[in-house]
Amino acid sequence: MKTQPLRKDKHCLNCGTEVPERFCTHCGQENTVPHETFSHLVKHFVADVFHYDSQFFTTLKYLLFRPGFLSREYMAGKRVRYVNPIKLYVFVSFVFFFGVFALYHGDKGDHKKKGSAHTEAGEKTHNDSLRTFTGTEGLKKMLEEDSSSVGKSVIEMGDNMDHIHTVDQFDSLQQALPDSLRYHGAQRLAFRRLVSIRERYGNDTKKAIVEMFTHNIPKLMFVLLPLFALFMRWIYDKKKWLYADHAIFAIHLHSFAFIVGLLAFILDLIFHSDTFMSTAWWLFFGYLVLALRNNYKQSIGKSLFKAVFLFIAYFFAIALVFTGYVLLMFMIFL
Repeated sequence: MKTQPLRKDKHCLNCGTEVPERFCTHCGQENTVPHETFSHLVKHFVADVFHYDSQFFTTLKYLLFRPGFLSREYMAGKRVRYVNPIKLYVFVSFVFFFGVFALYHGDKGDHKKKGSAHTEAGEKTHNDSLRTFTGTEGLKKMLEEDSSSVGKSVIEMGDNMDHIHTVDQFDSLQQALPDSLRYHGAQRLAFRRLVSIRERYGNDTKKAIVEMFTHNIPKLMFVLLPLFALFMRWIYDKKKWLYADHAIFAIHLHSFAFIVGLLAFILDLIFHSDTFMSTAWWLFFGYLVLALRNNYKQSIGKSLFKAVFLFIAYFFAIALVFTGYVLLMFMIFL
């Protein structure tokens, strides 16, 4: 591609530093004539696009087929040829979660009409169980013998919850009651949130929980990924490896897992089988062993042992984080 002619003035237009050749040694800007032709703008745009494509596909090739190589290159300072690890993770994770959610809801819509009677019965059982769990039935039993106006009003409020369909109705009912009979604090927040969920999802409480949960998985991953790097710090020489080194490794590892996981999910939907997702777990474990060996230059035996530790520790971390989140949703949203 024909380049723009150089300026006669050897001082950078951006920072004022003297430019000995084409590029400024201080800020990196090219010291060319600022007025570009339209054809040059188009050629420059095309060159940038193909450069990024080349960079991305090079990164993808090494990520998929050479475990640990990208992390090793990054730590060695060889970074221009490859996509930045954080940019790579953000892009790959976005594609993964967008693809999974879109395919999941699409597949669910295709089977929506099947087993409707069974589904309605299951939802009724679920909602009854949920009501018992959240304490509505227990509250009524505790107050049945209370002949005071307070007990009767609370029971009436619980009975009327099924007839309150909007937050405005709930607020109006609260305002109509004397202060001593209103819900306060966490109790008011819980009931108000329940009405809000019903207003949005109807009686499909299970759908509300699943949707809120799935939409927050990407955020939870930003908690889990640093935990994985922390586990790695426990089992490798702290004098030789920094926490940031393990974080780069964890980012590349998770990027690989997202790519393979999305492909396995698509194949499972196409062939209506769980085989591909199960295979993906074993592929991920094997990749982890090889990546540890190639990046940290230890024996295959040590790498296998550490991979098992990381796999188990990460499994428990996922269980704890996700369980804590589910409990938090029950306490706040229901």
